[in-house]
Amino acid sequence: MNKLIICIARVINMYYINYIYKKSCMVSYSTRMYWLNEVLRGHWKRCINMFMMDTTTLLSLCNDLETHYGLKPSRRMSVIENVAMFLYIIVTRASIREVRERFQHSGEIVSRCIKEVLKSLCLFVVEVIKPLDPQFTNTLRKITMNLKYMPHFKIKPNFFIYCLNEYQLFY
Repeated sequence: MNKLIICIARVINMYYINYIYKKSCMVSYSTRMYWLNEVLRGHWKRCINMFMMDTTTLLSLCNDLETHYGLKPSRRMSVIENVAMFLYIIVTRASIREVRERFQHSGEIVSRCIKEVLKSLCLFVVEVIKPLDPQFTNTLRKITMNLKYMPHFKIKPNFFIYCLNEYQLFY
């Protein structure tokens, strides 16, 4: 009888620890906006090392993506934090795990933010990065006559939209 009570108590204890008692694993103090504000307000080289752009450019990019290209803040994350996560991954070649630890968000939230920023950046790229001469009528004769170089000067219509669709297939 005593062994049965001990076994039942252990089962109840295991159930409680596994399913009821939830201890947060994201408890670091230098996280989220605290770390980001520290980088943005700190030495200018720190922002360039983390995001490959200075603070003014980063804030301007965030403002443009929010006002013109549909990137929206969520209840718990600002647009600056979304873009910072995306740039942190691109610049430092960080994994989702590293970004989870740095910004103290779940992997699902990090993935969703990256996807949203990527969508708005693709719209940004289509509108902002355009050749001055899309038909390449003023291309140097040396380039136009050389088959080795000329294929690189042919523009495919909607190339960046195609890239976004290909990314969604693998996501």
